[in-house]
Amino acid sequence: MAKSTTIPETMHALQAVKLGSPEESLKYVEIETPKVTRPTDILIRIKATGVNPVEAKARAGNLPIPLPMPRIFGGDYAGIIVDKGSKVTDFNIGDAVYGALSVPITANGSCAEYMLASQNSGVIIKKPDNISFEEGAGFGVAMITAYQAITVLGNLPKEGAKKILVIGASGGVGTYAIQYAKTIPETQVVGICSGRNAELVRSIGADRVIDYTSTEAMDKLVKDEVETYDLIVDCIGGDDYYNQLVNVLKKKGTFATAVGPTMHIGAEKVGLFSGFMMGSTVLGRKLFGSRYYQVVIYLPWKKMATDINPLVASGKIKTVLRDDQIFDLKDGVQAHKKIESHRTVGKIIIRV
Repeated sequence: MAKSTTIPETMHALQAVKLGSPEESLKYVEIETPKVTRPTDILIRIKATGVNPVEAKARAGNLPIPLPMPRIFGGDYAGIIVDKGSKVTDFNIGDAVYGALSVPITANGSCAEYMLASQNSGVIIKKPDNISFEEGAGFGVAMITAYQAITVLGNLPKEGAKKILVIGASGGVGTYAIQYAKTIPETQVVGICSGRNAELVRSIGADRVIDYTSTEAMDKLVKDEVETYDLIVDCIGGDDYYNQLVNVLKKKGTFATAVGPTMHIGAEKVGLFSGFMMGSTVLGRKLFGSRYYQVVIYLPWKKMATDINPLVASGKIKTVLRDDQIFDLKDGVQAHKKIESHRTVGKIIIRV
């Protein structure tokens, strides 16, 4: 099939030219448009891309991995296929798709007008008609993280009533975790967030919301609900919530964290010593903790198509979007500054 449109020789992109602050690192540039060269290549005209904390942490130079510059961050995306290789048979030119690259801090990501994907890397799914490109771009890292914490690591009872507590329920992972948990039969879901976001968290399915800024509410949770929950999904990290809440889990309950034992890990530079200390803490909790302790370190991308997309298509899981968290590509610096504030509600999206 012929290309759906004339593909320009150059495109605009949000390119990281050095490690550092958003203003120092990110530049709105015009560069060569990628081309299909391999039989499994899929060229996508990006309509929207999601921003995840890992991208901001990598851009800042806080992760202990080499990142040659320049590069284009962005792993989650939604757009339209405009060209493809000869071995791509599951998709046609003109298909609206959404998905995620297997490496969200790849060198040639989705913060650009065009992006090369592959049917063998990450996940690419035909976009249901009931969601916008902006909504589609929100799924990916955050949604599959919630899935991994709940279904793969959660060790939930196979039958009967279940109870899940979500810490950080109004954030990107948290809003998906609340909704996904409510699709599990006989499951009660309680969210922890600030009082100003309580109504939002209720509106996406939480049976109850606890305001973490209320000492009285948190103390009541700890005192009255000992050995009540089957699973805690932690989207914040750190020692405080773990130490405070681990005993509200049942004896065979699981504390599954999307972050780890350091709050907002990567917000500051992760050095050799701090990395060693985090690893030691995780190992200690796994071996000697009073409850099961799990850290999300693997994302089962194939489950997006089989287990998540049907829920998206049926409207059971939606991306929480706010107008003040949708930015144009040329304003990507502001998107990165927003995600570094740790005060986001739902997803941050860059519209391309």
